[in-house]
Amino acid sequence: MRKILLGTTAVVSAVVGAAVMAPEASAQQAPTVRIGGSIQAYWGYIQQSGQQSDPGWSPTTPIGVPGANGGGAAAAPTGPTGAFGRLGKHDFVTIPQFSVIVTGKLANGITYGGNIDLTFNNQESRAVINRNVGVSRSAPAVDEAYVFIAHPRLGQIRFGDEDGVMGGLMNSGWITGFGTGGVFGVWENFQTRQNGNRTQTAPGGLGDNSKIVYMTPQFFGFDFGASYAPNFGSMGQHGCISDAVNTFCDRAYAFRGATDAAIPVRGGELAARRNEWQVAARWRGNLAGVGLAATAGYIGSGTALDMTLDNRQIRTLNGLDVWQVGVQASYMGFTAGAAYFRGNTNFFWGNTIRGSRPGEQLTAGLAYTAGPLTVGANFMSGLFEGNGPSTFDPTTGAVTRNATAGRARMRRWGMGVGANYTLAPGLSLIAEYVHHSIREQGTDQDVGRAGPQNRGYSNTFILGTRLAF
Repeated sequence: MRKILLGTTAVVSAVVGAAVMAPEASAQQAPTVRIGGSIQAYWGYIQQSGQQSDPGWSPTTPIGVPGANGGGAAAAPTGPTGAFGRLGKHDFVTIPQFSVIVTGKLANGITYGGNIDLTFNNQESRAVINRNVGVSRSAPAVDEAYVFIAHPRLGQIRFGDEDGVMGGLMNSGWITGFGTGGVFGVWENFQTRQNGNRTQTAPGGLGDNSKIVYMTPQFFGFDFGASYAPNFGSMGQHGCISDAVNTFCDRAYAFRGATDAAIPVRGGELAARRNEWQVAARWRGNLAGVGLAATAGYIGSGTALDMTLDNRQIRTLNGLDVWQVGVQASYMGFTAGAAYFRGNTNFFWGNTIRGSRPGEQLTAGLAYTAGPLTVGANFMSGLFEGNGPSTFDPTTGAVTRNATAGRARMRRWGMGVGANYTLAPGLSLIAEYVHHSIREQGTDQDVGRAGPQNRGYSNTFILGTRLAF
């Protein structure tokens, strides 16, 4: 990582030095500001298994306490086996997003600027602190906020809260340009967590943690990129909630209960990764009229240490150690692609307990555009440790697997088909259907039904509109 940082610093120095020697204001272009964004509004019909919320959820559970399932205070009734309820099958979802885009250019070819993305409906339900205080799901949140500086011969630097090079900036093979994105689209916003059908392992799931990104210009069709983040934290004021050092304190590299951050359902929001770095190599070109793109890259990180045993720092988790490849082709309105990754990760880019088997996922898709109409389909199939090792003895390093799970792993499978029709510039009508399921032997995905249910599923049909501006 030191070599990556030194290389990045050298490029930054070269670009900034060129900017300093640029002609005076008479030859410079003042930065311009543009407001963009979108408004999405959908009706959904949802069939979802599972009538129980997290069985450990309690109104007295304080926010951010490791080991407390649910992760926060909640004004919800609970019983000996958790909170039960019945779910309606119809719902409306509205998703506004605004972007502030700043761009400027110097006479010597250097461009610079920044981007701020504000999202709404980013909060999962309402976070209740107490009877009178809470955070609404409609509260605005900053998604991305970064500054960039670029030159045609030197490449581009981005610094701030942004995707990594394998976290969305340089990936190939993820076909999502139809409907709302198919199995990686808006259907998740219609879900509850009763059966885990909400989080998807897609590039953007790594998160926009604060990082530095460098991407080269394109040479003979090839370009390269690297990104580095010291931890999973984003934005400023990176303190610890209630002054308690735990997994929400992004600068903490060791704390009690660190192993708890490996629980898959928590994903990146309770990540234990430290010193995350990504590298990517991509080729883009045209052969006999067919547009082609291929990307290969790596995602790696360290991990926090657990201090539960006598305040000793013990490594109980794996850092991210993932290789990913993807290819796609476009011809006569068709776009097809596939991507595959494998390595030390759990679904939604969570850390795994030492001794866990690698996770892997394959996704593929096809889309076709004819005039104002775009139709497409995609699918994903992932195999992850899931319930996996149930205990880790920090004194011996021994991993004991759950006796009921045996060697079973969690399989996540889904497919989506959809279409969008452009009525006017920026205005589209959208229809989509998504099926998603989770299977894992030895677990109960729906305790509200008689007998063990090793499968949880969701069927979601969506109709709506999107206005981009």
